[in-house]
Amino acid sequence: MLAVMAMATPCHAEEIIAVIHQDNGLADALEIDEAPPINDVSVALDEQDANGHALEYFAECTITYFCPCKRCNGKWGAIDSFGNPLKFGTVAVDPKVIPMHTKLIVDGYDQIFEALDTGSGVKGNHIDMFVPVSHAEALNMGQGERRKVWIWKE
Repeated sequence: MLAVMAMATPCHAEEIIAVIHQDNGLADALEIDEAPPINDVSVALDEQDANGHALEYFAECTITYFCPCKRCNGKWGAIDSFGNPLKFGTVAVDPKVIPMHTKLIVDGYDQIFEALDTGSGVKGNHIDMFVPVSHAEALNMGQGERRKVWIWKE
C-alpha cells in the first residue's frame, strides 16, 4: 500500500515536499510544486480529521498574525486573556462569534489552534494567530487572507 503525504509551512509554501510511504517504510521523497490544502481532505472524510476527531465547518474567516511585541499586545504584554504566556497555537477571536477555549482547524495548517485571546481589532469572523516572530515578519505572513475554518471536537 502507498500513502502520499504533502507538507508545507504557511510562510514557506515554496518548500512543499511529498513523502511516499510503503508498507515496509519510507519509499521516496520528492519536491512538488503544489499540494492540496491539508484540511480540505478532512471535509471529504465525513467531517473527521485523520485521527477520527469530529470537525464542524464554521466559516471562511479573515486571518491575521500578531507577534509578542508591544505594538501587538499593548500594555498587557505577551500573555493571553487567561494570563498565560503566548505560544504558537494561540489565536485571538471575537468571543461573541467563537467562544473562548474553542479548538480550531484552519485550512492550510497542520495544527490545532485554541481561542485563548481577544483583541480590539478582532471582530466577527476574524482570527488573529500568534506567531513567535518579529513584528515585521508577522506582518509579512499575510494580513487579511481568507481561509476556511473548522471547529475541532474532542
